[in-house]
Amino acid sequence: MKILFWADGFWPRIGGTETQGFQFVCGMQQRGHLCTVLAQKDHAGMKEEEIYQGIQIQRFDFGALIENRDLKTIRPIKAYLEWLVEEFKPDVLYLNTLGNGSAFFFLLFRKMFRMPVIITVHAPYYPEGIPPLVEQICDSVDWIYCASNWGLSAMEKVLPQHKNKMGMIYYGLSLPTLEPTPLPFSPPTVLLLGRLSSEKGFEIGIEAFSLLKKSGSNARLLIAGEGDERPFLEYLVNRLDVRAYTQFTGNIPRQDEGVYSVINQSTFVVMPSNFEAFGLVALESMRMGRPVIASNVGGLPEIVLDNERGLLVPPNDPIAFFEAMKKLLDHPKSTLEMGIKARTWGTKTFLLQENLDRYERLFQDSHSCLQSV
Repeated sequence: MKILFWADGFWPRIGGTETQGFQFVCGMQQRGHLCTVLAQKDHAGMKEEEIYQGIQIQRFDFGALIENRDLKTIRPIKAYLEWLVEEFKPDVLYLNTLGNGSAFFFLLFRKMFRMPVIITVHAPYYPEGIPPLVEQICDSVDWIYCASNWGLSAMEKVLPQHKNKMGMIYYGLSLPTLEPTPLPFSPPTVLLLGRLSSEKGFEIGIEAFSLLKKSGSNARLLIAGEGDERPFLEYLVNRLDVRAYTQFTGNIPRQDEGVYSVINQSTFVVMPSNFEAFGLVALESMRMGRPVIASNVGGLPEIVLDNERGLLVPPNDPIAFFEAMKKLLDHPKSTLEMGIKARTWGTKTFLLQENLDRYERLFQDSHSCLQSV
């Protein structure tokens, strides 16, 4: 089967969605399917075309037309899409994005694609109502899938007319080869891991950590990731007088298990997100035997079972996060047991093979149905 994987972000961009997408494409190719990736060109230094680990990747600056009203971007994209349809002849189009210029161009050229179109909606969070572009895209595709039960419920609420073509397939990640190290308690290390952006709520984690230090704890804080919020977060650790106990690591590579190496340095992982459709960091942390303290939002409760694999607390509440941190540090035996349960569960669920199995059947069934029409 030939699969056109159309995404906003793809390797070398790092993030939960990009990690899942990269492993997905590699897994499909290992099963004998031929994949071509079409993705956003994030900056001038990125190659427009390359083959990476056997994956054919084509990148365009989809955002240039919208941001700069640069009409010159349309012609090469249209020509490439025409070539894809006529020469590559994809059996299915897997739309792995609903955002930015990439999604706009899909809608612009939707009539070109007479193969089944399946979309995965990664972050269905529309507090002000569903945007018209998103609704139009969902109107135009054959299947709409989400990565959590929470996500599916959210989409059914905003697009009830499309319930009959919606479904849910959990993310899946390959298991790490790195073995977990013992949880450190002398001193303990609190880890904030992920993209440094406002929805991750890292400022709440920093405020909670400052309360932990004021309580007399000898804990240290590790902030792993990069993003636009870094200057503000650095300002905050200085203002709260915890700079001497805090380390910023910058970008962490997921492809080389760098994320798992960082998780191994922690006693537990804190996810103070104000929104999280799934939460791959929680899954990655549990696979290294780390309990997770997470906001009780979005899809996180489907991963973090309260008082079993971690602790769930209200979002945007630094006092609640401080109390959860203190609880884990004051009861190391219970924390170790929680970590063992987290690893046992995390290595048996959300497996990449299960994710591939579900999508492979969906692609094949969709293609067969179209052929029979």
